[in-house]
Amino acid sequence: MTKISISRLNPVTDNEIAVLVSTGARDELAEHITAAPPEPAPRSWWRRRLIVGIGLIGVATAAAVVAFSSGWVGPQRAEAAALSFQREDRYLVVRVQDPNADPERYREEFQQREMNIDLKLAPTSPDKAGKVLFMEDRDDPAGRIQAIEGSCGERACSVAVKVPVGYRSYASIVFGRAAEQGEMYDTGPGDEPGEGIGLPGIDKYTVPEAVAILRARNVPIEYRYQYRGSDRPYPNGIPADKVDPDWYIHEGLPGTENQAILFVGPEPEG
Repeated sequence: MTKISISRLNPVTDNEIAVLVSTGARDELAEHITAAPPEPAPRSWWRRRLIVGIGLIGVATAAAVVAFSSGWVGPQRAEAAALSFQREDRYLVVRVQDPNADPERYREEFQQREMNIDLKLAPTSPDKAGKVLFMEDRDDPAGRIQAIEGSCGERACSVAVKVPVGYRSYASIVFGRAAEQGEMYDTGPGDEPGEGIGLPGIDKYTVPEAVAILRARNVPIEYRYQYRGSDRPYPNGIPADKVDPDWYIHEGLPGTENQAILFVGPEPEG
């Protein structure tokens, strides 16, 4: 028979137990023990078991104290899924549940189902929120991906994609969502010049008019030079003091640091 060391079962010291068990409880236990008649030898095992049990109760109490004092209250709730997946015939309908999630979370949730799909929601003009701004899917024996357009605001989205079961090719899809305050727009097919910075039809504006609107929004401005298909003599951008107020604006696009980039030149585009 395997021998078990009692010292291994009771790692809590007497002093530690004294702290964990109240004085009244110890006195009451002592009174019961001293009041009991002498026990025959065969029952000595039971007393050792009782003492070991008290030690184990102390261990459990200590663990509870440590858990309470450390602030641990059990397993943390798992992060809510950014996408939902529902089987419909030979397709998986994938709906966006969190339109503000990091696109990497979308990618990870697709990868959990062995799908190589990049999904992104980009800020855009209100009339393009919920619509497809870009889509690329490669041929796959299982079929082609279908985009399901819907409405898409800052906090809720009804857009989805239908992915054939067994799809293993690569796909990239960008839906538009409502831009938050101060965000630049991503542009899509059919956008007017300037729509990316919230100034559709910017090629109809004068340089001072466009600059005044952007400065009122506290949007930084950079200029690019365009003249008959060339950016010479300013291939790296043109300084603001070199921009003539009578020049034409060809396009306005968002920059990488949320600034407006205005393409300007001495002649109208085209």
